[in-house]
Amino acid sequence: MTHILFRCDASLLIGSGHVMRCRTLARQLQSRGAAVSFLCRRQPGDLISLLQQEFEVLALPAQSLAACDGLDGRDLYAAWLGCTQGQDAAQCLEVLAEAAIKSPRWVVADHYGLDAHWEAQLLAGLAGSDAPPQLLVIDDLADRPHQADLLLDQNFFGHATHQRYQDLVPSQCCQLLGPDYALLGPEYAQLHPLVPRRTELRRVLVFFGGVDPSNLTGRALEALMDPALADLAVDVVLGLQSPHRQAVEELVARRPHTTLHGPLPSLAGLIARADLAIGAGGATTWERACLGLPSLVVAIAANQLPFSEALDQAGHLLLLGDGASVTAEQIRSTLLRLHIEPKPKKTATALTDGWGAPRLTMAMLGPQGAISLRPATAADESLLLHWANDPQVRANSFSPEPIAPKDHHHWFQKGLTDPNRLLLIATTADGCPIGQIRFDRQPGSAQADGSEAAVDLSLDRCARGHGLAAALVRLGLQALEQRWGPAVEAVAEVLNSNTASNACFARAGFTADSELAVASSSEPRTVNCWRWRPAASHCSAIVAVGSMLFFQI
Repeated sequence: MTHILFRCDASLLIGSGHVMRCRTLARQLQSRGAAVSFLCRRQPGDLISLLQQEFEVLALPAQSLAACDGLDGRDLYAAWLGCTQGQDAAQCLEVLAEAAIKSPRWVVADHYGLDAHWEAQLLAGLAGSDAPPQLLVIDDLADRPHQADLLLDQNFFGHATHQRYQDLVPSQCCQLLGPDYALLGPEYAQLHPLVPRRTELRRVLVFFGGVDPSNLTGRALEALMDPALADLAVDVVLGLQSPHRQAVEELVARRPHTTLHGPLPSLAGLIARADLAIGAGGATTWERACLGLPSLVVAIAANQLPFSEALDQAGHLLLLGDGASVTAEQIRSTLLRLHIEPKPKKTATALTDGWGAPRLTMAMLGPQGAISLRPATAADESLLLHWANDPQVRANSFSPEPIAPKDHHHWFQKGLTDPNRLLLIATTADGCPIGQIRFDRQPGSAQADGSEAAVDLSLDRCARGHGLAAALVRLGLQALEQRWGPAVEAVAEVLNSNTASNACFARAGFTADSELAVASSSEPRTVNCWRWRPAASHCSAIVAVGSMLFFQI
């Protein structure tokens, strides 16, 4: 059985976000048959008992935490660890030996206090196992080196998103970057296409994390006490361990139409029925974004401010500022303005579709079951732009410049109704989108139905390296025949330097047709032309079922 180790902590100082997102991934991995163990240090607010309800937890000994007052940056994160990285790694290896865990397939590290030094020591200590484990690092900071095989940073930094870990990870490390990989529960992907766009402000959700040490919840409630806002229904979520729980209870009791909730299995239900959120800029940002909830955001930690600013500048949310400076009056005036103005509130619905955990699981464990094709819909626009602007995709394109969202929108909307375009989305057995294939039919001079269709395809980073590209092409060719009949041939033009795509078309039954020299901004490049003729196709492994096409892998 595949064994996966998680090293993460929660505490009153750290908060709960690292453990909660690791729990989401662990559940997904467990559903794929993996055995999961957590390594967590005992400290106030550690959430060990919560994890023990579902997983094996190997508790690291409690440490006297250093005073964090006045610390910031790396000094603060080192204090969160409670000991040196060397001591932490040695204690992890000790408890693993006591538990007779010798051969994990993956180690997952999600802790701001850990870097390549800890990673090297832990992996060296596990090197005597049958096969050395691979390392997944979950990070937000991009401020230290890692020895990762796989790195996840689910945050948004605009055009800088794909540049942040340059020179911080090995060249062969697969980087999954951006909100499309946000670790959300399965309910978010299910609700994503169902929640309608908000048109009125009637219900507000207030959530600043389970602990909320600065009592921003109280400031938001004071703002909502304004008589002009009395008609708004308000849901407040706060953990039982919050030091301000009693003060919040008193404010909730004074305000009508206000409900205080304790810890919930998921915020999805409250997010789906709310019209506006007031909350922190942490992991809940992606939950709100997935369900299209407009948000007023306060950055409650230094690492939240940069990506919250990027999201604000891109129009995905409204950033009020950092937790130390935002006042109840500022929240109140913003709410009054939004309550009066009829224009739509800012929303981040295009940022993530909720399938991040299954995508990360595929990158770790590979594909499972059958992939299938479905027609693209309007909801796929942002995901297709994400795939098209992947730096590796752009590097292998005839035009390496990133595609502007406005240009992509015009192209995509026009293509949805174009009878000469067939645009299909590849999904896993559970519905997770992992790639696309497109055919653009070119009218022939002698045949009204057209004789050629140009092929374009791309796979999400999580799906690369598993032999899925050729399967995707074969599925697409079956759809091509169903759509336009057996007279249409498929042609593909691939840069000679794109070894993977050339091999893909060869495996899919295409034959080399010719070579072309094309001009580029730097130097001429050679293009290989591939052709597929229906009479030469061999798609016996493909079965058509209704409007879906399946290929067993």
